[in-house]
Amino acid sequence: MAWFLYIIGMVWIAYGTCAILYTEDTRQTYRALLSKMSRPVLSAIPFVAGILFIIAASSSAHPWIIRCLGVIALLKGALIYLNPQDIFNTITSWYLDALSEQAHRFIGIISIILGTAVLSWVI
Repeated sequence: MAWFLYIIGMVWIAYGTCAILYTEDTRQTYRALLSKMSRPVLSAIPFVAGILFIIAASSSAHPWIIRCLGVIALLKGALIYLNPQDIFNTITSWYLDALSEQAHRFIGIISIILGTAVLSWVI
């Protein structure tokens, strides 16, 4: 399952790079993807990723961190699917409309750091 950790690490690095260099284009792409996908399909993505994180934890030098990321992804999938008090739309509108460019770039930096860490922890 090391392949999953390699893929997710590279995806996080690519996203972080785009979020830093092309802030508005990244937001527009994210907005377009969210408008095309139904909420149940959208919730399945982090849920399946969470299961794969938990399975892939044994391929990591720090399996407890990978398992924590898996649990967080499972909770995110459940939150998107259940959507209590319309929280998904609130968070999405905050991320796409209210978040400053500096904060968006900071999220990109965190994404690059996390992706690099996951890549370096693969056994």
